[in-house]
Amino acid sequence: MSPQPDTDLDADDISITSTAEGEPTDDAVYAVEEILAEKWDIWDDEDPCQPPFHGTKYLTKWDGYPLHDLIGTWEPLSAFIIPDDDGNTPSGTPPLLQTWHDRKKSMGEPHFHRYCRKNIDDFHAAIEAAETARAVRKAKRDKKRQRLALSNKRSALFVSDSEDEDGLAASNRSQKQNLPQAAAGTRSSSSAKQPQTARKLPLVQPDLSSASEADLTDDSMMAELGEISKKTTHSSIGTKGSANDGQSRRNSLQSPCSPTKRTAAPVSKEPVAKANQTKQATNKELQKPSQPLKDAVSQSIKPATAALARASDTSIASVERPANSAGQGNANKAKRSGAIKVVNQPKVQLRSEWTKGQKAFSTLHFRAIAQKRSRAEGTPDPAALEIVNDPSGTIRPKPPFPRDDPYARREVGQSRTKSPERDDARRGSRSELSTSEILTDENVPLAPWEVDKIPQVCPEWRLSNNCSKPAQTCIFLHRNRDPDGNDYPVGHAGGFIPPKYRRLPLTCVHWLYGKTGCFKPADKCLFAHRNTGWVPNENHSSESATRIDKNIKPICERKAKPHNERKKGLLKSVKSVDRLAPQDLTCWYWANDICRNTAEKCQFQHYDTGIPARPPHGHARSSYRPLPDSSNDMSTDKATMQDSRATVEAPEETLVPTNDYVPHPKSPEAVETVEPGALEATCGKVLKRIDSVCDLNFEELFGSNNCERGIKLMDRRAFLVYHSEEHAEELELITRWLLMHHVEVSGMHFPGGWANFQQEIKSGGSGVIIVHAAFEYFTELPGLGDILQHEVRVCSLGVQEDIEYDPALSLDPPVYGYGPVEIFPVGGFIYITDEVFDKEPQLALKIIELFLAKVEKLKQLKGLPNPGRQVETANLLWRLCVRPELMKYLINYCEKYADRVDSGDAEMQSRARLYTLLSDTNYIEQDHPSEPLSRILDNFPILSERRTIADSEPVTYFKTVKRDPAAANLAMMRYYAGLHVDMRRDYRHFYLVHTDPRASVVQQWKEEMQTIGRVMSPRQCVQELEKESEGSMIDFYERFMEE
Repeated sequence: MSPQPDTDLDADDISITSTAEGEPTDDAVYAVEEILAEKWDIWDDEDPCQPPFHGTKYLTKWDGYPLHDLIGTWEPLSAFIIPDDDGNTPSGTPPLLQTWHDRKKSMGEPHFHRYCRKNIDDFHAAIEAAETARAVRKAKRDKKRQRLALSNKRSALFVSDSEDEDGLAASNRSQKQNLPQAAAGTRSSSSAKQPQTARKLPLVQPDLSSASEADLTDDSMMAELGEISKKTTHSSIGTKGSANDGQSRRNSLQSPCSPTKRTAAPVSKEPVAKANQTKQATNKELQKPSQPLKDAVSQSIKPATAALARASDTSIASVERPANSAGQGNANKAKRSGAIKVVNQPKVQLRSEWTKGQKAFSTLHFRAIAQKRSRAEGTPDPAALEIVNDPSGTIRPKPPFPRDDPYARREVGQSRTKSPERDDARRGSRSELSTSEILTDENVPLAPWEVDKIPQVCPEWRLSNNCSKPAQTCIFLHRNRDPDGNDYPVGHAGGFIPPKYRRLPLTCVHWLYGKTGCFKPADKCLFAHRNTGWVPNENHSSESATRIDKNIKPICERKAKPHNERKKGLLKSVKSVDRLAPQDLTCWYWANDICRNTAEKCQFQHYDTGIPARPPHGHARSSYRPLPDSSNDMSTDKATMQDSRATVEAPEETLVPTNDYVPHPKSPEAVETVEPGALEATCGKVLKRIDSVCDLNFEELFGSNNCERGIKLMDRRAFLVYHSEEHAEELELITRWLLMHHVEVSGMHFPGGWANFQQEIKSGGSGVIIVHAAFEYFTELPGLGDILQHEVRVCSLGVQEDIEYDPALSLDPPVYGYGPVEIFPVGGFIYITDEVFDKEPQLALKIIELFLAKVEKLKQLKGLPNPGRQVETANLLWRLCVRPELMKYLINYCEKYADRVDSGDAEMQSRARLYTLLSDTNYIEQDHPSEPLSRILDNFPILSERRTIADSEPVTYFKTVKRDPAAANLAMMRYYAGLHVDMRRDYRHFYLVHTDPRASVVQQWKEEMQTIGRVMSPRQCVQELEKESEGSMIDFYERFMEE
């Protein structure tokens, strides 16, 4: 059933040929009607080999040229410069651009940006409307072509045998006369707008000649054509041929045109466009058919065959003339037969050609960045990959050699200096190293030089394959699995070695002395679950180890405790013996004499538990004598726990123990008890005892920090931050010590104590705040930031790291001890919010200039050294805190509004000067850092975190700033408040610089983060930095430093 005719297609004026307007010539000139907008961007050049253009272009409306041309309407500054008659370029701003700049100044910045935005939106809307109209025209043109092909096919089906050749010839002549006229009418209508240009040759489709010749040169087609003409039924003759011909005509008519250039002329309503008067004829002969196609043409004696061959020659020649290709294609469709299908070879989709030249980077800047990153990264080891379901017998790949290609993110050659000794060691053990490095996943037995190594994988070799030592000299193993195929644990990145793997391995005291043993498995515990002969010192675990008998078995594994079995180790002393059960104490009679009870009937233990029971009445003065042993005259050997990388020297007898020698350390002395009626200890003795145990000094604790000479004691007022139940004994001890010094004591356990202490301090008093070492909730202590602005010292007391220990500068485990450590001493953090850089960049520049001037001044003084910091010669007590990646923010902002920078805008000039200042001084994290992330948190005077830190939970700054800038600013505020608490040993205050210190949100910040001491405006911050340090809130304490 035939489809219904489309009346809309008959009524429109769309031709079946392409109506694409020709491109103007290179020397065509158009008049500028109006400049609509300007925009700074990175513009790709028409020539792919040329670098992109960085700068401002102007959206230009040309007289007689469509607005929707995406390439032609954005023009650079050079397009508006018209040379004079002599060919010289005039100096100064072109008149057209001067008019545009005058309009820009008269409209004002906000209205001008809205005006440009509206015109750019209209420009994109015109492009979309033109694309939509073109798609509609193309769809209608395709429908017309389909209808024309269908009508030709129907006429060909009902042609008689006698009228076959005459009908085909007439059809050819009619289409040759009609189609060129339609195409010429289309071109004549479009040439009214712009001059005609010479068209390029149509693209030659490979399937056009091959398909047509294959169809026309087959002998069997003649017989089938004769049979089909006699039948009365419809068939699908010529369907494939018509489709291929239509596609070939579209490809030949729609030839690509090269982009043109336009030169702007002065504003004028008169037409200035000119075009070439003659067309350039570029017809070229197509390639002749290949020899196999010529040979395939059958030399039949039938006249019909000769007629078809002549028609084939005509069709091939007509391809050379684009104007006749459409008519000739319609003539060929009637002669084709649907019984023969000619299938050409499939076209191979070629990859897009690389158009960016032979170099990987366009500038040396990005090449240097790639080289820095390649140095920081190591060469990945393919042998470390775990191959899943690999076929048996697969050859393992050899480890890749270091490459000098910085673009492949590999290690650059000669990145580390090589010593001759190290090269000799590598050459000598090359065969052994190849086995351990290549077959890392196989069950390879340990080499002789691997037996005594720490059974852990080298972290540098495992993670980045850039260990600085060869496999034989590294203390860790350069392999992943043990001989049984089990994975080795990865060693500590900081070089810490568990005590069970040291030269003198330490036994777990819980596994040895605990009734139920150690709750950790042997592979998870840091200490050895076997008796090595050494146990850690419980009181000072980092100083020395205690030697014990290797024959002692764990208590949890003992079934019976004979009389002569005694444990020869020292246990942690207990403060109160009365709190222990009798079965945990050593019988006093058994240790000093003969107990009349047997071991089963005595309530105490008849072996050395390390804690003796109290002596009975009448034996208070007697001491707990040593256990009877022949080796009591030998002292207990000590072995100092040193770094695992250094050689540990122990006594000679400890390194080579004999079987007949079993050391027995002396038992601890008995706790002396005070007899009834003895004189009570005086207040002075108790005070000295507490001083020595807690390492307290009243003058150091209550001495003022603002005294230049001598010691100035503050008011005898103290506030204790202790838990009344968890820290009951320590709270009682420190309270008694303070009362002996006649100090007014209050604490968290007293209702209203904190409010009363705040009132006394704000009234002009002074005092000391003593907190437990485990307390960390300083941001929740109400009004702490305000209190720190007065004369108050804060001290942390308890078991904690030594004051000189810095985890960022030392890889050794911390040394713990009981004593006071001052926190919140001097200096502080000053956080500048994002609103300051957005709304008041000039004041932000002034703040940073004054701050860096202080830094330069401190570098001239002989202050205390600040090891490990960026400013090595300055004892800088303050840090400025800004948004993450401030340098990238500044450079991106300046590039976005480059026109404002060039025009001399004061705010944009301030941002540009700030970027230059920070880049030259290098006092902040740069925009393209190549160094790894430093362990020192305050490495720079101006703190600006990297994206890896700012995007991590719970900060997520960059993920939040696009959606809610206020929430992102609050997240960074919380981050720096937590960092201030973490570094409370170094910094005291936490200030904020905000555009509106009286806003309601500021009070919410202070309620959430109680360590905020002051919120000031940028102008107030400038005034404080301009003052002398002694009278300013931002005190650098230069007066205490020698010149």
